[in-house]
Amino acid sequence: MSFERARLLTYRCKKVNNPPGHLTLNSKHFSISKKGELLKRFSILILLSLFSIFGYAQKKDNISRIAEDAEMHMDDEDWDKAYELYDKLTKLDPKTTYFKFQKGRCALKLPEKKEETIQIFEEVRKESPEDLIVLYYLGRAYHSNYKFDEAIKFFDEFLATNPEEGYIKGEAIHYKDNSIFGKNLTKTMVEADIRNLGAPINSNGNEYVPVISTDESMLIYTYKGSKSTGGLQNEKFNPSPDGVYYEDILISRKNSDSTWGEPTGISDIINTNHNDASIALSPDGQELYTFYSDKKNGGDIYVCHLVGETWSKPEVLGPNINTKYWEGSCSITADGKSLYFASERPGGFGKRDMYVSKRQADGSWGVAENLGPTINTKYDDDDPFIHPDGITLFFSSQGHKSIGGFDIMYSIKKDGRWIEPTNMGFPLNTTDDDRYYVITAKGDRGYFSSNRKSIGGDGTQDIYTVTPGIIGERPVLAMILGHVYGNDIPMEAHLEVVKKSTGEVIGPFLSNAKTGKYLVALSPGENYTFKIKAETFPDYQEDFDIAKLNKFVEVHKDFHLAKDGYIDPHVDTTKKMNELLSNLLDTITDASAYNHPIDTTTKTNPLIPENSSDPCAAFKALDFTALKNKSLNNPEVYRMLLKIGDKVSCSRMQFKVQIAAYRTPQNYKWDHLKEYGTPEQINYPDGITRFTQGTFNSLDDAEFQRQFAIGKGQKDAWIVCFVEGKRYTLEEMILLDFFNKNVTEFNKNLQLIRDHIVAE
Repeated sequence: MSFERARLLTYRCKKVNNPPGHLTLNSKHFSISKKGELLKRFSILILLSLFSIFGYAQKKDNISRIAEDAEMHMDDEDWDKAYELYDKLTKLDPKTTYFKFQKGRCALKLPEKKEETIQIFEEVRKESPEDLIVLYYLGRAYHSNYKFDEAIKFFDEFLATNPEEGYIKGEAIHYKDNSIFGKNLTKTMVEADIRNLGAPINSNGNEYVPVISTDESMLIYTYKGSKSTGGLQNEKFNPSPDGVYYEDILISRKNSDSTWGEPTGISDIINTNHNDASIALSPDGQELYTFYSDKKNGGDIYVCHLVGETWSKPEVLGPNINTKYWEGSCSITADGKSLYFASERPGGFGKRDMYVSKRQADGSWGVAENLGPTINTKYDDDDPFIHPDGITLFFSSQGHKSIGGFDIMYSIKKDGRWIEPTNMGFPLNTTDDDRYYVITAKGDRGYFSSNRKSIGGDGTQDIYTVTPGIIGERPVLAMILGHVYGNDIPMEAHLEVVKKSTGEVIGPFLSNAKTGKYLVALSPGENYTFKIKAETFPDYQEDFDIAKLNKFVEVHKDFHLAKDGYIDPHVDTTKKMNELLSNLLDTITDASAYNHPIDTTTKTNPLIPENSSDPCAAFKALDFTALKNKSLNNPEVYRMLLKIGDKVSCSRMQFKVQIAAYRTPQNYKWDHLKEYGTPEQINYPDGITRFTQGTFNSLDDAEFQRQFAIGKGQKDAWIVCFVEGKRYTLEEMILLDFFNKNVTEFNKNLQLIRDHIVAE
């Protein structure tokens, strides 16, 4: 049976839309008037000749009913049910090519089925060569399976048929571009550890939009599955076995052994039988931003406040944020003054664009500004996450240099402008949808969700981690966290942070009413004054000077307030913030802490020859497990690193001693180190110029030079590693086992990630 005849047999019922959830897919309809009109948007057809075509045979009646149901499930974008029915139809009526074609279209939407799409569409082309639209879908099939050269060939063949202007032609051009980007991007695999979070976070339902507190103690995410509030419901939110699940918000807290605890529903006043999704968490974990939609509301952004251990009822944000159009993703800056969010309001560069709104003096949100064409494209751009450093923006995009679906990108604000976004690389990004990226303040671990069928995924939405969260330059940031006590009892207090240079107030931040816990993230380049205010207690203030900070630090500081004659037992033992900071920056400050005595003799460790069959073989005998996720600011940890890596060198690596990092490099004076030569100055994309001295083939030699710099007064000198010209911190090199064990594991497990790499 031809496509056209099969099309005319399709009975289309009026589609009833369910309220959109946070995870939405754009429903696109096709119009092709060329030869082979398979994908016209059909009117509701009830053929008077239905019985003359099918006869009275029971089998034919059954096929007709199944076909009707399959078409309706496709309209509702219920690809699983539609696939199941079309698979049944291809077995009942294998001669109807149309059923096979529709099965292939559904399979493209299901990551666990995409491997079979090439065979399906090749058979369709053989059976119905006159239907040129199949060329487009063959391109899609090869693209989704990472056969980019074949995909480009079929997209070119389809475009050569001169299809009419419209969605399908634009999509063919777009997927061809994805294939070109994918061909280039997959030549190099990003060396990082990507893991499915597994149970108890991931289940056989859908888990997505992870948000984490800055200290990574709390994970909140969106869930849709059999445990959703209300169970299966129809579009009127009434129980129905033929209905769908709606979104809920779950929360998990990290256990003492760094595993995630059993997730629970966040709150009965937040989770309803409508769509409720988590979309952002303030860095201090005290404000949760949520998405809500029902039959009348297409999707708005709300905020909840944590009071002790209880979340408040969601409050809708104002009209400058929410409109009658969809708004559903957001992220707030560490100072609480800027909200980045996504919207489908008209006037943008694509259907879904990202905007920023500034908090006004009265607490309301100001008029939203589009982030502009550097960030937004003519495709969908969504899921903003602004790092606590205030200048690094992660987001998901179908545009830019995506290799297919949504890819995770990042951009850095330099001199007040966003630079061209960078794709986070492969296999973090796949031809499936990879979205909702958030990272820890330190940048050592990222969280995201994906519907990939690899690395433990089953094709449903799951949450993953990637370590490190950023390869290369880490955020430069001070994270200050601790508790506020009044007469030694945890309490709620206001923390105001004042810029000394301008008097500008950042915050106020709140400590938790039950635990007293607080968290503040600050960017360098300023000196600050902390002011602690609590009702009935005297105010307290303390300075914190990080104008010259050049790396990430985590400062643990408790504030103890006292009143009514209470004698504070901590008054003589609690260190000031600047003293705590100095201790963090001043690691191993004398030569006696090092394993070898310092002398004036030039020492050089033997370099493993370039012609060695494995130029980094010596590293493979080393075990860095005990150092992973440990701070090198701890002298004992640092000594252990030096002991493990002592005298090992490798031709593919170079070590350098970083002596300074400045946003205003002209302010750095290096006269005290001039005997060691002119420093190398490199201006990185984050706007910070980094100064290094010396180039060494081994960690041992670099540490020797570092001790000289410390001895000359450069207390914060530290070692960085360069691999083929790319900069890495020592913490990153530890996580990657100095580029050997991870690479080996990737090679061993290529079959497990064949979803990412398909042999040509």
